[in-house]
Amino acid sequence: ADPIIVHPDVRRMLLTMKALNEGGRAFSTYVAMQLDTAKYSEEPTTRKRGEDLVALLTPVAKAFLTDVGLETAVHGQQIFGGHGYIREWGQEQLVRDVRITQIYEGTNGIQALDLMGRKIVGSGGAFYKLFADEIRHFTATAGSELGEFVKPLNAALDDLDALTAWVLDRAKGNPNEIGAASVEYLHAFGYVSYAYMWALMARTALEKQGEDGFYASKLGTARFYFARLLPRVQSLCASVKAGSESLYLLDAEQF
Repeated sequence: ADPIIVHPDVRRMLLTMKALNEGGRAFSTYVAMQLDTAKYSEEPTTRKRGEDLVALLTPVAKAFLTDVGLETAVHGQQIFGGHGYIREWGQEQLVRDVRITQIYEGTNGIQALDLMGRKIVGSGGAFYKLFADEIRHFTATAGSELGEFVKPLNAALDDLDALTAWVLDRAKGNPNEIGAASVEYLHAFGYVSYAYMWALMARTALEKQGEDGFYASKLGTARFYFARLLPRVQSLCASVKAGSESLYLLDAEQF
């Protein structure tokens, strides 16, 4: 019999795990760098920029990493089939261990409210602009060899720019829009952030792919992320822009 890795769906799950896990490691390292900048930089302007980026990205680091972390753990369980559900292999323990991470730092819905209410709306979009401008600078200065990553990254960032402006505008007239948008907005933000991380990794991988299979693997995973995971941003944007109205069509007694 063939090994199960010949099946496209198994490869989809394995690559999803790889792309989200490695993207998350890069993103958490990026946030840690901003923490160091905020604490140790001798330049006040640079230190303030680090502080603002930490404020913006901390709820994303807490909530997006743990939400997609559960997704990857469940994929791992699914790949095992029935064996993934029993104690013998340990995968079910990983699923349970990851599940609590969406709760014990403050539920992820609260993290999303922090991002949307305090960091986006509360700063008038200023914190967001810091991060978006950094991505724009990267794409504007990237070499032509990165075109396959720069074009979709710019498009996804355009979508996130428009979504951010939409929420900022709608929140003025209806505070429920912040809560209605928050979780899906955070996820859209997370996927764009990971795309930036993968574009950075792809830049290095393109330079060194002939040296080591590690870099070829990075490049292939980056291409998978841009092809199969980054498009999730589009559906998240559509869901947010549907507004809060449908959340209030039922009375409390109807739940």
